Order: sequence, then C-alpha cells, then structure tokens
Amino acid sequence: MKKLIHMGKKIPFDTALKMAETEKNDSIYAKPNQYGYEININHPSIRPMYDRYKDKLGERILSNAQRLDFERLIYKLIEKKGANT
Repeated sequence: MKKLIHMGKKIPFDTALKMAETEKNDSIYAKPNQYGYEININHPSIRPMYDRYKDKLGERILSNAQRLDFERLIYKLIEKKGANT
C-alpha cells in the first residue's frame, strides 16, 4: 500500500524564490557557502571548463577534493591571464 505524502499548500513560484532567497549570481566567484567553494561553476565561462574537467576524470559528481582541485586550476588560469595582459 502506498503512503500519501502531504506537501502542504501550494505557493506561487515567485514567492518560493523569495522565501529561498535565491538570486542570480553573474560573478565567476561563488557566494559564501558552507562548503568553502569559491568558484561559481554555473557561470557561463566556468561551466564548460567544469564539465570538461569532470569528463577528464570520468566523474559525474566531484568529491570535495576534486572540486577544490578544479578551483585551484581556475585560479591558476586567472593568474596566468593576468600575467599576460
């Protein structure tokens, strides 16, 4: 026998967004978070590199150590680009 799950009252999507305090982050830098990640992997300039990194490792989801290694590589690219300008 299946259990019914009561989800509560429906609320408009905009209200749910406001309650979740979500807003778009256009920066390549992530907002402060509990994991200590500093790079916004959803930024259009970062996402393709993140996906290639995951593919190279053969992973769909990165461990914390792998994610932090990816961020170190991004910081190296940023430093290298700054040195070339």
